[in-house]
Amino acid sequence: MAQKKKPTRGKPVTPPEKPAVKKTEGSAKARRTAARLAAVQVLYQMHLNNQDAASAVREYISHRNGFNLDGDVFVPADAELLEEIVMGVHGRWTDIDGIIAAALAAGKKGEVETLLESILRAGTWELLANGKVDTGIIIHDYMNVTNGFYEGAEVKLVNAVLDKVAKTVRD
Repeated sequence: MAQKKKPTRGKPVTPPEKPAVKKTEGSAKARRTAARLAAVQVLYQMHLNNQDAASAVREYISHRNGFNLDGDVFVPADAELLEEIVMGVHGRWTDIDGIIAAALAAGKKGEVETLLESILRAGTWELLANGKVDTGIIIHDYMNVTNGFYEGAEVKLVNAVLDKVAKTVRD
């Protein structure tokens, strides 16, 4: 006697794949840089999906951190730094946006697109709250993040804005 198959709706459910790399793979510096990139991605996702910070971070760590993404495997993000950046930006969103707006106005720039805004928010929060990390390291990492998405003047814009922010918030 054959067993009846249970009806399924849509695609069959497949278990989530396992991470492609260990969470400790890569140098500490590379994991911190990856956390900065991941924070930008999470902030962007939060904006597009109107998602809360805590669930967006959990989703990233559970489903994308250290996983194979479109055939590429990236160094896993430092989950603690990722969460600090995203939750920090979330907690000071209004202050951060005011600082960014002032820096953009000083450079005679108006509003920027959502992805650049996410990069600037993460970088500004770190300059405000992550005093143990040198200004140059923070700005350099966010310029590298920007360079991963853009080929034009956006990298210079991020450098100029974060430099202006650093001079304002770090004396």
